[in-house]
Order: sequence, then structure tokens, then C-alpha cells
Amino acid sequence: MDRRHFLAAASSASMLGLGACGGSSDAAPPPPPPPPPPPAGPDWASLQAGIQGSVVLPGAAAYALAAPVFNAVYDATQPQAVVRCAGAGDVAAALAFARANKLSVTARSGGHGYTGNATTTGMVIDVGAMNAIAVGNGTATIGAGAKLVDVYDQLSAQGVCIPSGSCPTIGIAGITQGGGIGVLDRAYGLTCDHLVSAQVVLADGSVVTCDAGTHADLFWALRGGGGGNFGIVTSLTFDTFATSDLTSLSASFAWTDAAAVIAAWQAWPLTLPDTVWSGMVLQTTQAGSPAIEVSGTFIGSSADFAPIWASFLAASGATPTSQSVQTQPFRDTMLASCGGRTVSQCHLASETSDGNVPRGAFVATSDFFDAALPTAGIQALLAAVQAQQAIAPLIVIMDLMGGAIARVAPDATAFVHRSAVFSAQYYMDGPVGTPDAQIQAARGIVTGMRTAMAAWSSGECYQNYLDPQLANWPAAYYGANYARLVQVKAAYDPTQVFRPAQGIPPQ
Repeated sequence: MDRRHFLAAASSASMLGLGACGGSSDAAPPPPPPPPPPPAGPDWASLQAGIQGSVVLPGAAAYALAAPVFNAVYDATQPQAVVRCAGAGDVAAALAFARANKLSVTARSGGHGYTGNATTTGMVIDVGAMNAIAVGNGTATIGAGAKLVDVYDQLSAQGVCIPSGSCPTIGIAGITQGGGIGVLDRAYGLTCDHLVSAQVVLADGSVVTCDAGTHADLFWALRGGGGGNFGIVTSLTFDTFATSDLTSLSASFAWTDAAAVIAAWQAWPLTLPDTVWSGMVLQTTQAGSPAIEVSGTFIGSSADFAPIWASFLAASGATPTSQSVQTQPFRDTMLASCGGRTVSQCHLASETSDGNVPRGAFVATSDFFDAALPTAGIQALLAAVQAQQAIAPLIVIMDLMGGAIARVAPDATAFVHRSAVFSAQYYMDGPVGTPDAQIQAARGIVTGMRTAMAAWSSGECYQNYLDPQLANWPAAYYGANYARLVQVKAAYDPTQVFRPAQGIPPQ
């Protein structure tokens, strides 16, 4: 939506000249009063004077990079200002300014939200510069603006890390608040499972630190209750684990073997140690048949992984058309998605001077599955992908779950999806500038995938993959935890200063 301009039009009232005693009836009426001045807009200069960071306004050279979020679908939304904060004090000052000027406000850590929640027509409070990382005594304290590429790089340099996602430009605050699925979660749990405390600026501008003993309800909600709902997180402290070499797998199969590969993959966790994670991708291609690929990450050597992989191949009866098994240092494996970029380059252009990770336009939705697909479910999945072959660039991304994820009770944190054996994301993307008609068509396709699998899915969806098309989103994202999340919202943001799309209401 274009930025709205508020213009005041003066209205003139007709003046009736009344003759007084001895007055002249034909005297000229007095001139009308001057029109009132237009209402003053926000005094951005005063905000800039009161913070250490910067206020980026439309027309400024920095605005073109500062305004957009990662997903170009939402490029039409133009903030009145992006406030790049240097600390919690800046965040509190920006919130006070927004309240005084009746501006909508949203927080931004990495800007990867699927529904454009990190942008608004009002004020964006950008914590991206608050990215310091400190390690000691078995914990890591990480600024809310740190990206996963920075987290993996700096923590692994000290021989420790936390489990988190695969996309290097995601912000740590956002992924943590949604749960945090990644390639190490079967061994170590979700990102949110390692959170031990967080500093949060609340809607009233107060700064609190929450943990298991202080503001415990807020701490519970921040671990899976969705980003941007309860306050603006400025710093997070996690417990860490010691790193070791990782073995990575990538294996492609013929589409004719897809049913057998899926059956073996979803049954694999029955014998799989928690030190192994695996994903599977089904993807349409421009010609021929769709593609299927199995990936994996193992905490250990390729020699130790070899019999585990051999058991999968025996169960599937399929032979890979190509495969790679490689053992690397922890850091190299976790930064592989940077594609050969340096750490500085593995950022968006808005984040570092040489950042060159491209933005894109994408739509997605997701499913969780609490049981393996029967033959009918596998055939339905393959048919739905095949229907888009050579027509639409559809990707189905499936992740094994279980292990350490399932050893946490569904109500111990706000992340309720603990019983899932695997997840699926239905995803379509295109370049910046993809026409809206194509975006809407893509929404229909990914929604159709979810409909096709509804008979076998749990009905739940991942709250870090928000889907604006989802009707019963409270149940899908939060299940039985939703009622408690509403109570936490009422306690910490009763007037809904924070109103993300599909956000938790206070009642």
C-alpha cells in the first residue's frame, strides 16, 4: 500500500452581514479567516536526535535498501520510516514516538517473515545492527539482529554452537520465536529449546529480561509463540553444545523410484540414531520428469555414516543417479548454503557493504505429519507434484523430525508440534518483480498441495512459515497452546501495539 498523505482542506462558512443600528447594509463583509495549517506530520528529526541509531525516511539514499523485506511480494508496502536501532534504548524511544504519533509499528530482525510482517506503512523498528555475539560459561548471548551466517561463523570459531535453520540470512530473533527447525534438531532440539533468557522491550517501552523464573509466561511464549507478538526482542541467551565434524549427504534418484524412496525415507527414523537428520525434496523441472533428492547431516565421520546410508538404500531398493557423502568441519557444513560467498558477502545488500544474497518473491504453506504416509498418501503426493511438472516451479521440502524435538512436551514451550515425524513445506518462488497475477496463481498451487495431503496431515502448520491463506490458523500454528498465548498477550500487550498478520489477540 502506498504511503498515505493526509491533507486538510479548509472549509469556508458563508458569512451573513447583519446591519447594526446606524450601520450600512451594503458594507463589505469581513474577509474569511485564513485556512488552518495542514496537520503536522511526525517530527522525525526529534526522534533522530534522541537515538544513537538512524531514522531512514523516503527520499533518503539509504531508503531503497532499508525499506524492503526479503520477500519481494511485499515491496508495495512502503514504511514512513525505518528506524535502525543501536540498542534497547533506541527501541524504547522508537516505540514511544510511534505511540505519540499513532503510527503502526513492526519489528525487523532478518525480514524473512512469509507474510511481510517485518514491514508496515508506519514505522519499522529494525534491530539488524544489534548483532553482537558473546560466548562464555556454556552460553552464547546473541543480539536480536544477528543473522544465522554470523551465528554459525562466530560460535563455531569458539568450538560451540546452537541448533537453528539453514538459510544464512535469517535473523536469530525471528526463527527462535517461531521454534527453529534445522539440520541438527533431531540431536539437539529446536532453536527455542536452547533459549535460557531474552531481553525484550515491551509495548509500554519498559525493558525486561525473561527466563524460567522471571516473566516466565513471557519466556514460555517467546519459545514458539511467533515473532512480533509480545514485544521486541533485543537480545537472546542460549545454552550451547560443543561442535564436531559433520558428514553431509546429497543423493538424487530417478522419478520412477520416487514412491520407494519416500516409503524408505519416512520409515528411516525407526532405526535412525538421533545424530542423523535427513531431508527430502521433490521438485518440478522444465522438461522430462520431476526431481527427487535425499539430503542428510550426520554428527560423525563418513565411515560411521556408511552403514546407516547402506541400510536406507537397501530398504528403498533404489540406486542413486548421483550422490555425494562428505565429511567437513562443522563451520563449513553449516555455511554451505552461502554457496562459496564470504561471511560478509553472505548477507543481503542492506546488511553489509558487499552483501550479495539475492532477494526473491515467494509463497509457501506447510504441513506436519504425525505418521508415515500410506501408499495412497505417497501416490497423492507424487500426483500433485506431477500435475505441475513443466508448468510451475513447485518445490516440496520435507524434514525428518522426532529425536530431541519429541522429548519436549508440547506444552513445555509454545511450539506444539512435538509429535510430528516429518514436516513438509510447499514452496514456489520467482524473481523480484514477479507479476501479482503469477503470485496469486502460485498461492493457489501451494494451497492445493496442502489440500491434496489433508487426509494424512495433522492439520498443523509451522508458525515460521506463515500462510495468509490459512483459515483456522490459531489451531494450525499453536493447537492447544493458543489459549495460553492469548493470556500472555493480554498481560504484556493488551492494546495490541504489536499487530502482525495472524498475530495473537489479547482476547
